[in-house]
Amino acid sequence: MPRVALCGNTMHFQQIGAGPDIVLIHGLFCSIAFWWFRVAPALAETHRVTALDLRGHGFSGMSRENYRAVDLAQDVVSLMDYAGVERAHVIGHSFGGAVAVAMAARHPERTGRLTLADAWLPSLQEAPALSGPGDWPRLRERLARHGLPADSEMPRVAQGFFEELLDLPGTSPGGAMAAMPFGGIGHGRALRRWRQLMEQTTAHSDFRDHTALEPETLRGLGVPVRLVYGGRSRFLPTRDRLSDLLPARESLTLPGAGHFFPLLRPHAFLQALASEA
Repeated sequence: MPRVALCGNTMHFQQIGAGPDIVLIHGLFCSIAFWWFRVAPALAETHRVTALDLRGHGFSGMSRENYRAVDLAQDVVSLMDYAGVERAHVIGHSFGGAVAVAMAARHPERTGRLTLADAWLPSLQEAPALSGPGDWPRLRERLARHGLPADSEMPRVAQGFFEELLDLPGTSPGGAMAAMPFGGIGHGRALRRWRQLMEQTTAHSDFRDHTALEPETLRGLGVPVRLVYGGRSRFLPTRDRLSDLLPARESLTLPGAGHFFPLLRPHAFLQALASEA
């Protein structure tokens, strides 16, 4: 499990494959496992793939501050320096997309192209409500029917994941969870670390910081961008604003997909990458 001290923090990363470089950046309340068991091995057949646990996530260290997208982007660039990655196709999911954009804005020479997978940029969209009154009790009942216990204080982002899992057509949620690297979401170490991150660091406010994500910065972004969003995503307002602002972008919508499609529908996501990877 490679870990390295960078930017005043300890960072966990993995690297596999050979060829042109791809860097994978996960979103909030996720980890390297979001990519590592499905998307990363497929990409590694033709590329060198580098993935990391963002600061405060997975097996990376948790500092008191520096969780803005622009701070996390500097973490990624420092890791690329360490890992010998000069320039890469950067793929970011959810808030990882904001990190990827901040990296391209501040370090365009290190970014060959961007793929933003259901990205959320706080400068373009307020964090959308993930559930309404009564939604969580109903979801817990559905989970219980499939033998899937859920923590009563599960973060709303995790609730969204379970909703999408239960709605997958032709899938047994119990069987899917057993095989899922995300299977422990909402439980154990991941939940304890998330609470610690929200309560003991500046992350809660930092995640909403607009530095390097301002509309005028996006208009000047000089790298090609592909937007890949789920048709059922709550982040389509971010996609629409990006489509208006980015000078060089393509857009692809996956019908019926939600926010977590790189994990829950990896083949569809890989097909979306095929023409650009």
